[in-house]
Amino acid sequence: MTFRADHIHILFQTVSAEIAASFFSTLRAVRVPCTTIILLSAALVLSGCSDSDQHGYPEQHSSDQNSSNLHGSPEQHGSSEQHSPEQQPAPDRWSVTPGPAPGPDPATQTVRDMLGRTVVIPEDVERVIGLRAGALRMLTYLDAVDLVAGIEEPERRSDRPYLFAYPELRDLPPVGPHMGGDPELLVAAAPDLLFLTFTSRGQADALQERTGIPVIALEYGSFSDERELFFSSLRLMAAVIGKTGRADTLIAGIRASISELQIRTCLVPDDERPRAYIGGVSYRGPRGITSTEPFYAPFRFIGAHNVAGEIPSRLINPIQGTYIDVEQLIVWDPDVLFVDLYSLRTAGPDIRAGTPLARSLRAIHNGEIYGILPYNNYAANYEAILANAWFAAKVLYPGRFDDIVISEKADEIFRLFFGRPVYDEIRAQHGGYRRLAPEQF
Repeated sequence: MTFRADHIHILFQTVSAEIAASFFSTLRAVRVPCTTIILLSAALVLSGCSDSDQHGYPEQHSSDQNSSNLHGSPEQHGSSEQHSPEQQPAPDRWSVTPGPAPGPDPATQTVRDMLGRTVVIPEDVERVIGLRAGALRMLTYLDAVDLVAGIEEPERRSDRPYLFAYPELRDLPPVGPHMGGDPELLVAAAPDLLFLTFTSRGQADALQERTGIPVIALEYGSFSDERELFFSSLRLMAAVIGKTGRADTLIAGIRASISELQIRTCLVPDDERPRAYIGGVSYRGPRGITSTEPFYAPFRFIGAHNVAGEIPSRLINPIQGTYIDVEQLIVWDPDVLFVDLYSLRTAGPDIRAGTPLARSLRAIHNGEIYGILPYNNYAANYEAILANAWFAAKVLYPGRFDDIVISEKADEIFRLFFGRPVYDEIRAQHGGYRRLAPEQF
């Protein structure tokens, strides 16, 4: 029997997203053949395991209130095996314990944050500020914009998707520069607590001491190999601000989307998987075509052959970016070339007519060059990464994704993360998903 994309899609819709995600990841981890995965998925359906709604996402049963004792294991745990695309849920390292803590104010709760710090916060949190890369983004993911008391000054001028979704954030009081804000401005904004990413225990303690405002440290993780770490931080933030139901819905939706991508693509024979390259990956600004991502999450979700995945780990810098020689790209000679649209002005000249790459690469000769949404902008925009995965899948495996209209799928994902569509705004800023013609360079 041959499974088409529409068959797999219907099958996936019938299985709970939470069950499917865990089930699929476990089977992939032990290298169970894809045919067996599909058959076992069907068995799950027949056994009555479904509890999903018509869109394939599980119904939301939990409320947006803090539970009486939200906690995880106090044991420290590391990320999944380095650069492994399949992940098992890890025990949360945080805890939130309601009830009076030692001190004069009985209306408090005690938090153990992602760095193991113990922080006493108000029982009712009404005003918060997210500092450093990704913190404000996480608050928008949790539909908590109404709680935000101020934003870092450069956020007001950025074109990140969450600011397209919530332009009112630009009108909030500035609380200082990137990467931590200004203590005096933070105090003036009078938040109940601060969320801080990309920090150390010492830095978080120092900011708390200087401002007198509780600081909760978060880990931003990554979609490639630390997705569960990000989910854990998201749940901690949600528990503190009363958005646990929203966090559950978002996490389930992300897992469902990734699992559907994996199920749709797992039966593709190896010899039918085009060799792909992502170039012009932006790091603190636009870059040339030789800026790439060896562990590009969209490729990993769909089992694409990323030619840059051959780069030795010692040559990879996840902070400053990973760069190759033009000659190496010629040696790899990918079948399909994706270009970060934010870097089109700097990467385009590298591949325009007459350049060594234009004369050498089959992807350019065959017109297989595609613009993909930028995702690196003050930490990763996870919604863009997931939307990129669907576009890459449609390009690389068109027969299995012929039912997907990419503009509609992108807005479906943006609604999952932000509650509203923003693809038109992003397309107006960067240009949307599209095949790139040589004259555009």
